[in-house]
Amino acid sequence: MLKKNNLPRVSICTPTFNRRPFFKGIIQSVVTQKYPKELIEWVIVDDGTDKIEDLVSTIPFVKYFKLTEKMPLGKKRNYMHNMCSFKNDDDIIVYMDDDDYYPPNRVSHAVDKLIHSKALCAGSSELYIWFNTLNKMYKFGPYGPNHSTAGTFAFKRALLKDTHYEDDAVLAEEKYFLKNYTVPFVQLDPLSTILVFSHEQNTFDKRKLIDPANKMCSESNLKVKTFIKNIDMQKFYMDEIDTLLKEYEPGNIKYKPDVLKEIERRETEKSNNSNSLQFAVKNPDGTNKIIPPSEILNVLKFKTEEVSKLRNELDIKNEQLRKLLTVIKEKNLQSFFI
Repeated sequence: MLKKNNLPRVSICTPTFNRRPFFKGIIQSVVTQKYPKELIEWVIVDDGTDKIEDLVSTIPFVKYFKLTEKMPLGKKRNYMHNMCSFKNDDDIIVYMDDDDYYPPNRVSHAVDKLIHSKALCAGSSELYIWFNTLNKMYKFGPYGPNHSTAGTFAFKRALLKDTHYEDDAVLAEEKYFLKNYTVPFVQLDPLSTILVFSHEQNTFDKRKLIDPANKMCSESNLKVKTFIKNIDMQKFYMDEIDTLLKEYEPGNIKYKPDVLKEIERRETEKSNNSNSLQFAVKNPDGTNKIIPPSEILNVLKFKTEEVSKLRNELDIKNEQLRKLLTVIKEKNLQSFFI
């Protein structure tokens, strides 16, 4: 439990670009935080064509910055850090992205973890995503002790003396900031951190993440109400937002050409790498047979299961042998086997 005395100041940081429909949700997430408001500032950097200044102008602890030109996400996050008023090493930056839900203890939970850890950075490598179109919840991760997505980040400002984002990064900017996931890290409870929603104006279509073969992806029995207790907010994220997005042209991904270009580049690179990995084996007639990586992985999986089964059988045989030797020794029957 956090005590109010000597609590660090917190800069909640939100980069945004044409996300007006979502601000009902993110405003609710921020203003209901169970952390002293006098210790909070909310830094919003808006480079969209549909500015949202009118939606946050009455919130006293908001610091709103509007940019005239679109900025790559990495550069925008760096700029956002510089715009924070709280600049002591032990002040804390907490990310709250515009299209995700954050529970009321998002800030207090992150602060508690950081002030009781030597690590400068915190986040959650385990992530829950609700897919409205599927009416299902999926769990992703955890991927590693030093891994997290940026939307869950919280860190002491001292960290910024040693790292920053690539200015031209438009996707997956976390890896560079965390120095290939080598920055010492403290993990947060995902249920106290974030609930991600898959929607039609996601920068990246999160439905592509669902893969039955991926052990880091599994369907969850958790519900939206597990994270969101407020009924109005449940309705907003599960019902209202889809209608609002259909009517909101500025949020279309086509207005992010830099992101589309990067997604295309990554998919092409992934396809090329997959196609370049080919293995050949000789058939009985001397001809070569090309085997794709997927087939090799299936064989390896089968062989791994086969080895595991044989090990279990061997363990059973060893146990039977041990019992037999015990009986032989107890009955003094060794002479019969010499």
